[in-house]
Amino acid sequence: MEFPSAGQFCTLGALNSPDSAPRSPSTPLERGLHRCIPGTSMNLECTQTLVLDLPYDQARKRIVAALKEHGLQVAFNFDVADGILRSSGVSLPKSSVLGVGCPYQLLEALVADGCAAVFLPLHVVLSEHGPECEVRLLAPQVLRAAGLTPAVSIPAHRTLRRIREVLISIGACSTKRAYEGRPVVEIEATEESFQEEATGV
Repeated sequence: MEFPSAGQFCTLGALNSPDSAPRSPSTPLERGLHRCIPGTSMNLECTQTLVLDLPYDQARKRIVAALKEHGLQVAFNFDVADGILRSSGVSLPKSSVLGVGCPYQLLEALVADGCAAVFLPLHVVLSEHGPECEVRLLAPQVLRAAGLTPAVSIPAHRTLRRIREVLISIGACSTKRAYEGRPVVEIEATEESFQEEATGV
């Protein structure tokens, strides 16, 4: 008797779920995520990707130390691959999620609106990629698509900008792999969009 693999099991479960019936995006965030590539629940335009030329374990320690040195708080440091291995026995490439924020920006946003906790602290995703470490951050256009009020979006943008500056200061650089299949003009427009939104708040 053949048993489905973990991936097949999850796929079958999702297909048989009553929640799997197609539906139209209903919230501003969902519409923003579906606008560029219809039919996908998530696409690469939701994130900006940087690469640090260090092995994963070294990169993780270096990033956490650099964020703290620059006054940012790492609220949580979750080892995703280890958690999945312990709970399911499935081994994955090393990956983790850092919850990064500035205490003052977080306070400013939460005083204005409790929903700010959905976005802050910001998630910084680290992934093993051969001899390098890929770092993924929320793309600034996602905050705009979510329809956040300025009282929440401004602190979020400022925090995002600071995280990116810290990563670049320790040698992380942008990668075009996150934009495979997209025209160069579109790539440049995305980078310019980040600079405009981050410096304009």
